[in-house]
Formats: sequence, C-alpha cells, structure tokens
Amino acid sequence: MYKTDWKFQSGQKRHTQDGCQLVRLMKGIGKGNRLVYAIDVGCGDGIIAYDMLIHKKATKVLAIDIVSEAVKVAQQNLESYGEKAEAKKISASTFFKNKMNWDLFHRFVINPPFFVEGSGPVNKNKQDQLARHDSTLSLNLWARGAKRLLKTGGELYCVFPTERLAEALCVLSQNNVEPKELWWFKDDLRKRRFFLRAVRGARPGVIVHTEMK
Repeated sequence: MYKTDWKFQSGQKRHTQDGCQLVRLMKGIGKGNRLVYAIDVGCGDGIIAYDMLIHKKATKVLAIDIVSEAVKVAQQNLESYGEKAEAKKISASTFFKNKMNWDLFHRFVINPPFFVEGSGPVNKNKQDQLARHDSTLSLNLWARGAKRLLKTGGELYCVFPTERLAEALCVLSQNNVEPKELWWFKDDLRKRRFFLRAVRGARPGVIVHTEMK
C-alpha cells in the first residue's frame, strides 16, 4: 500500500502492478549494513524507487527521468527518505555516457518503453508515447547502460513484452548482463509480459519459473 498523500503527474493513468511485482522479485538487502545502491531508470513518479526502499530491497536509490514534471513529483514522493533517495532530471543516454557513473550500482531497475517505433498506432498522449515506445530509450541503449553502470555481480531487474523475449535475452547477453531468472505474472493469462533478473558478468544459464503469484 502506498501513502495516502502519494502524488501523481497530471493526466497520469493508474499504475499497473508491473512495478510492484518487479520489486517483490528482488532479493532483500539482508541484515547488517550492506550497501545496495540502486538506480531506477525512467522513474516516473518514483513508485518503484519508493517500493525498493520501504520493502528493504535497496539502501539507497537514484531515480532518473527525462520529464521535468515526473522528477518534481518523484522528489515530493521520496522526500521522506532524505539522503537515501534522489530524483534527478537527466536523459538516460547522457547519464550512461558519464564515466563517473560506471561500476557504481548494485541494482539497475527499469520498466522501460516496450514497443519499437512504428510497430503500432501512435498514442495521442505525449506522455504515453514516451512511456510505451522506445524511440528515446531503446533496448540496445539501456542494455549498454546496465553494462556500464552495474558493478560486476550487480543485478538488472526489468519487465518486457514476451513478443520481444528472444531479442531481450540476446541483447543483454551480448552486453555481458547475463539473464538468470525469468517469470510470468500469474494473473496475466496471455503471458504478455515477462519479468527478468540478469547479472553483470555471470555465466550463461537461465532458470524459467512457471509463474509467480
């Protein structure tokens, strides 16, 4: 459950369960003071970053987005976490290119644009266009970004359409971010989305779970 004062972007549609389910799949930070520094790429209103912190799936989170309004809303939603959470306006491509950010994160989380530009009708809502089409944040781009940003042994968690499963597995593996676990959401009877955990620098070999509750 989210705070009763949770703030949304103007015109934003109700959240799907994808982000919440993705956080559920993550390993907890465990006991002690082990640092788990996570980045939420394309954070929107900060819901995944917030979930990671409240459910102890990260000790510190950086949330980035290219949309100014989204970042302002995320900052408000995450402000109670103080220095443990930061929301920053920057394009993913710019952030990925900066060598200061390389080998910095233990966890790379993304619920990315799903559809290749031109693969279907263009949504009239510009925010939905950004959220659903990968014209500005392609699979190749964020896979390379994960390779750069993650420490060796760091984890990537993402949600992606099943119709692009083979493409996603190949591109991640080519970038040395090896797919390790694959799930489908039980209530998604058509298995339209898959949930993936991959590890930078791991050996090949993926476990396919029949479904998650």
